[in-house]
Amino acid sequence: MMLSVVIVNHNSSDLLKDCLTSIISTNVSVPFEFVIVDSGSNENDVRDILSLEADNVKVSINKENIGYAMSVNQGVKAAKGDIILISNPDIIYRANSLNIMISALSELPRCGAVGPKTWWNKGMTFLLPVSEIITPYWLIRAELMRISSFARDKILKGWIRKNLKYLLSQKPIQQEMLSGACIMIKREIFESLGGFDGSFRLYFEDTDLCLRVQKAGYRLYMLPEAKIIHYYNQSAKQDKETSNKKYEASMIRYMEKHFKEKLLIPQIIQRFLKKRSEASFNWEYRGNFRDTTPDFTFHDNSEKLFLLSPVESLIPSACSFFNDAAFAIPADLWEILGEGRYFAKAFNLHTLKSYGSWCWDKRNH
Repeated sequence: MMLSVVIVNHNSSDLLKDCLTSIISTNVSVPFEFVIVDSGSNENDVRDILSLEADNVKVSINKENIGYAMSVNQGVKAAKGDIILISNPDIIYRANSLNIMISALSELPRCGAVGPKTWWNKGMTFLLPVSEIITPYWLIRAELMRISSFARDKILKGWIRKNLKYLLSQKPIQQEMLSGACIMIKREIFESLGGFDGSFRLYFEDTDLCLRVQKAGYRLYMLPEAKIIHYYNQSAKQDKETSNKKYEASMIRYMEKHFKEKLLIPQIIQRFLKKRSEASFNWEYRGNFRDTTPDFTFHDNSEKLFLLSPVESLIPSACSFFNDAAFAIPADLWEILGEGRYFAKAFNLHTLKSYGSWCWDKRNH
């Protein structure tokens, strides 16, 4: 048994080096190799990547950015392992995480792929939420949240309940979707499905693969004992406008591929993309923040859930659990957030009664 860690890099060599170091420190129990595919990075980043070449580190350089899906397929083709870990460079692996994933891949029933529990920051105070399969219902749900305050409240609380089941699980839990930022899959399954669909240049290639894995009769599992820190979307943060355009193009491609028979889908997609930022939770605007982080005061010490998102609907949101009467966005998370507007809401963990809704702008300059 051999593990091949396939990582696509795009101007993220510093993050990549930390990722490799964290994997080595986990003491992987099987032989492993790194396969790094650079896709259109600048000259300095390429130089850094080439310096990593070693007996167990293969490096391929693409002068042009050929897209994430095709780059992963290129890496898998060059890999030797019968187990493939597809990883973003902006990930830190915690102790024993990969060994847990390797064991689960062969032990869980009808297991096709596995993923870890994922934190957003080094201090491990904010968890990233469950990944969702995008469907026509998902788009309709977003539209309902925009036009109806009643629907908005019901849908958000339903999403929170589903997310709590995911985040609080102590045992492997079957999922409809795993994040492509870190997914371990048997090579034979990945190849039998033709790998990632290369027509997705960025975004939705993982959603598409997860659907195809399940259609082939396999299951997907999240493993709570396998833990990682994912700094999330650091490459996209470099060019937010281009990333948004790629997201929209990939969504349309994905919906046409899997739900083409739904005649209203093109209209729903078009309306969703135009209106997706119009929902309102009666935000309390906190102002611009640069050197200091937002903080919040509560009137009790009950168990609370804090949601944080760049999306106004708060689906999806990163989640933090706390008991204190005071809460602040941790500095280690604040440092990695890109510029823009952020939205937050706090709930009593047991009753889901809201404490308030806030938004603010983060400025780096």
